[in-house]
Amino acid sequence: MLAKRVIVVSAEKAYSRQLATALKAAGGTVDSHASLESLGKGELQAALVVMHLDGELSAAAAELVPRLTGDARVIAVLPRSNLPAVVDIMQSSERMAGILVAEELDLRELSAMATRVLNGDIFGLEKMVRWGAQVHSQLVGDYQEKALCISHVSEFAENMGVRRKYREAIEQCLDEMLMNALYDAPVDEAGKQIFSEIPTKTRISLRVEQKAVVQYACDGKTFAVSVRDAFGTLERGTVLKYLHKCLHSEQQIDRKAGGAGLGLYLMVNSATTVYFNVLPGVATEALCVFDLEAPKLQIEHFGFFTEKIDAAGRLAAGQSRLLPGTAHPVERRRSQQSIEAPPPPRSIIAVLTLAIIAVLALALVAAWPRLFPSKKLTDVTIATVPKGATVEVEGKNAGTATDGTLVVHGLEVGRAYPIVVKADGYEAKTDVVQPTGKNDRVGFDLKALAAAVEIDSQPTGASIEIDGKPAGTTPLTLMTLAPSSSVSITFKKSGYHDATSQLAVPGPGKTMRFVQPLAVSDELARVKVVSDPPGAQVSLNGQMLAGVTTPAEVLVEAGKPARFTLTLANHVPLTLDPFTPARGAEGIQKGGTLKEGQTLHIDTNLDNAKVTVSGAPHCKDLVPPADCMLSPGSYIIDLTGPQGAHAQRNVTMAAKAKTEKLEFGYVEAGQGKKLVTPGGQVAKLAIEVGAHTVTVADENGNHPANVRVKPGATVIAN
Repeated sequence: MLAKRVIVVSAEKAYSRQLATALKAAGGTVDSHASLESLGKGELQAALVVMHLDGELSAAAAELVPRLTGDARVIAVLPRSNLPAVVDIMQSSERMAGILVAEELDLRELSAMATRVLNGDIFGLEKMVRWGAQVHSQLVGDYQEKALCISHVSEFAENMGVRRKYREAIEQCLDEMLMNALYDAPVDEAGKQIFSEIPTKTRISLRVEQKAVVQYACDGKTFAVSVRDAFGTLERGTVLKYLHKCLHSEQQIDRKAGGAGLGLYLMVNSATTVYFNVLPGVATEALCVFDLEAPKLQIEHFGFFTEKIDAAGRLAAGQSRLLPGTAHPVERRRSQQSIEAPPPPRSIIAVLTLAIIAVLALALVAAWPRLFPSKKLTDVTIATVPKGATVEVEGKNAGTATDGTLVVHGLEVGRAYPIVVKADGYEAKTDVVQPTGKNDRVGFDLKALAAAVEIDSQPTGASIEIDGKPAGTTPLTLMTLAPSSSVSITFKKSGYHDATSQLAVPGPGKTMRFVQPLAVSDELARVKVVSDPPGAQVSLNGQMLAGVTTPAEVLVEAGKPARFTLTLANHVPLTLDPFTPARGAEGIQKGGTLKEGQTLHIDTNLDNAKVTVSGAPHCKDLVPPADCMLSPGSYIIDLTGPQGAHAQRNVTMAAKAKTEKLEFGYVEAGQGKKLVTPGGQVAKLAIEVGAHTVTVADENGNHPANVRVKPGATVIAN
């Protein structure tokens, strides 16, 4: 049990118990300690040590790590995200395997990291996503395939509802990981980097034979992406050296031909989880996970792990108490019977009478002009901004301020008039005007209503910048642009050329729609894939395009053959004729009609056999038991197997599924006998039961004999 001993060091007892539970789930025998003193003195033997570096134990690693023996590894738990602290702790000792952040830590992440350290089975994106989330993969061998892959992953993320700010981080990290896998990882037989002395502009036109493997998945809460090369040359010290340099050096960008420092720094600042998995000399896997519910992307999990299993062949492909008392003062009222209201004094009655008389007098003074008007009239000038506003006085149209002013005649001096000024595209404004008869002039400055601009791109999903500032992702509606102004809009989308246009914003309160077509990148071509009926899954050159169903716009590499296969449930797969698109080509449409079909199930009692169904290109070299979707008609099943086994069978498909099993027996010649077959002489032959007559003869061809065989049986002819 010593090999699986796990030590937990945390000053917080409750948190220590939680950590221990998570580590037991990883298969460890856990010892918990609240201080370094409880661990005693001298060497420590354990497979894993988990340290909660907070409070009094903030600097415990420097004292504890040197006491470890054997192959012990350490996981540090920090109180909060702190990239400089992560790098410094990882650099302090080779035993440091990974870092976690205690703030909002899901203890399942600790179990997963501990399992990596204890068992060493580290490769594969499926270990980083929730069960049931489908992992998609793609092979990338050169710069053009890199651009196409990033575009496919970005479109998949968009289809999964990932917001633009997260998609940009995903694209940035994937681009960096692919550049490292394609141009930093490859080495020759002597271990020297192949592209180390080749300028960047030159290297992007080259490629190596071993392609990088890209995997990606999304479960709605997290998005994970990884890139695996076939060299296994990445070293822990190199990663940490680059990150330390970017954190503390004035010159952060490594300007050598093979420099990768800034890219790694951008990765750990753009993802919540960054892991590096290495099997030296075989494979390196860089992996990033993005928390799609986090308000800010910051590093929460970091680790560098080494594979321990033989994976070379696989990789080569407490109750609260209320305080006493009350929170607010309470007024205690006497009972109704204990209160006797004293009679009001006569002086108060007199005062109230005088007050009533005063109020009546004031009301008479205020109403006198209306009851007995002086009939003195005057003009009032109404000035409006903008010009052309209409003016209403006491709810009646008084005219239009064509040149920005309107003179309203015949208003009584001293009388209050409600005035409303209106103009299209502006908020109406109301005021009360009381003419004085002395050159009365009143100004109304109306507030302009926002102009609504609907902005979209073809295709959608482009990020836009307005006058150089990010504004969002198409399609979107903006109501913040100044009416009647002009702005510059730049559209950007992976796989397409950037496009910039001048937009004339409509006037106040007006609405317009602007759609910007995007030209596909010169290295790519855009193809519209359709099917009847729609909804078919799309495969490109044998690789399923994740989340893409017809009708769909698909980017393909220019100048290279492209073949689409359309697959729909209960329909016969349709493989379209291959074609080679030109650079930057658009307007290409490919598709066809999917026929309804039934399943032909093919089985045999032979091992290592293969079957092909004539007239069904999608059913070639299948390994039984296998299913083949066919439309009604006649077909030939052709089976080949070991010991010269070969059989053909005619089958007619109608409106129901069908099963065909091809059974074989074996015939072997006895001493002094040999088998005579149409294909030559063999010592042992697999024969389809009921389909062939086997003749056994001596060396001179005499004494022929017919031999019967049973399914799976071996008959010795003697």
